[in-house]
Amino acid sequence: MKKNKKILILHSSNDLYGASKIFLQISNLLVNNGVEIHVILPSKGPLDDLINSSIKVKYFELGVLRKKYLNPIGLINRMIANLKAIKFLSSYIKNNGINLVYTNTSTILSGGLAASKNKVPSLFHIHEIPEGNRLYEFFSGYMVNRNSDKIIAVSESVKNHWLKYSSFEKIKRIYNGIIFNKTKILDEFKKNENDFIITNIARIIPYKGHDYLIDIAAELFKKNKNFKFLIIGDTLSSYASYELNLKKRVKDLGLSDQIQFFGYRKDISNVLQQSDLFIHTAISPDPLPTVLFESLYNELPSVSTNLGGAIEILDNGNNGLLIPYNDSIKASSLIIEYIKNKELQKIHLKNSKTHFKGNFNSSVFEQNILNEVISLL
Repeated sequence: MKKNKKILILHSSNDLYGASKIFLQISNLLVNNGVEIHVILPSKGPLDDLINSSIKVKYFELGVLRKKYLNPIGLINRMIANLKAIKFLSSYIKNNGINLVYTNTSTILSGGLAASKNKVPSLFHIHEIPEGNRLYEFFSGYMVNRNSDKIIAVSESVKNHWLKYSSFEKIKRIYNGIIFNKTKILDEFKKNENDFIITNIARIIPYKGHDYLIDIAAELFKKNKNFKFLIIGDTLSSYASYELNLKKRVKDLGLSDQIQFFGYRKDISNVLQQSDLFIHTAISPDPLPTVLFESLYNELPSVSTNLGGAIEILDNGNNGLLIPYNDSIKASSLIIEYIKNKELQKIHLKNSKTHFKGNFNSSVFEQNILNEVISLL
């Protein structure tokens, strides 16, 4: 790595979910290779305590694009926020001699625009598959392509989506290299002897499919009353009403004892090790749900809807069970069969170790990231 180089990393949230873990891994990698790292986050939060002390951190509203802004007032809000962010970032790039802008999401466009304005290389590391609004999909695709020198996609599903808007030469798929850390055990969680624990871990937002999870749970309860569902994760402030509606639905169904919401937890390994099955129920393509790595790493048989990067993690059903994303009756039947087939579960867990070693190796990931960064410096 060339010495005295400065990289500005932009990240869209201050939390401890999948993309934020990759952000920490990349920033540490670059620091350890002699690069001066500057980071701008939209707000303070739990990431702050984990960021390398040598990294210069600033906070600024970067004009992050979210679905809640896809309305006339929201679009005006984002336009103003992005204009302010571009001005701020342009000044920051110039005043700090930044050599590369590394945007760790497709939902921040201001970094690429500021980089172009200052004739500085721009790299987008994309963790999203935007769907549901064709105009936004086209706009973001056009802007990312126009204001990037390289694009890294976290899965083939992500790459195939963005290839509609960028050249084949510009975009490269680099699978995340997962690093697992032991988590502190919290005594408040205990498993009852007769419970069959099915755990879901995801931020509580619509595309993660919590409503569909409740549909599947209701079907499974018809077959076995010993099932117990744990929903781990919090939500964004803009989706607070969605979370409340989910909890109300569970209460109205009389299932509050069988489907429990635990919020965000730091002892994920502890929860997974006391679970019997993991389930991921995204109803739109989830780019690369890293929680599936964690469940399989903890040797927990895993189930996911057949969309997005989950198919790649579960290797088309060789590492776990794939279920339909829109048929709760069929999904519940497949889950019942899978629970009974202990031998198949063992085969899947064994397969996952080989698959992860070959495709999601942290050393390979880090070398691939370094290669892309070096090529732009």
